[in-house]
Amino acid sequence: MVLPSSKTVVLTLNRAVAETETVTVSYTKPASGGVQDAAGNYAANFSEKAVTHGTTAADTTPPEFHSATVTGDQLVLTYTEANTLDAAALAGNAGFTVNTAAGAAAIHRSSAV
Repeated sequence: MVLPSSKTVVLTLNRAVAETETVTVSYTKPASGGVQDAAGNYAANFSEKAVTHGTTAADTTPPEFHSATVTGDQLVLTYTEANTLDAAALAGNAGFTVNTAAGAAAIHRSSAV
């Protein structure tokens, strides 16, 4: 796929590339067609150009509690990595305990979403 406005060519590979793999790309103008601009100038050949991974390194920073707000029967917890929390990991007990200020009466939760 060619994206003219950003001057890019997107190659769809037959599999995902692991972050641990070293990747290079080469280009040799084919007998007909190939990469060219609107004026008809063909792109020059190139060989074994390094490819950077678009994915970032593994996330090793654990989510950290930031704040909590209660409205009616909903207690909303905010973590520092709110956009990367895994909802599936909240199954079962999920580890939360909620108490009144005096700590004498536990408030049971019915779900965590």
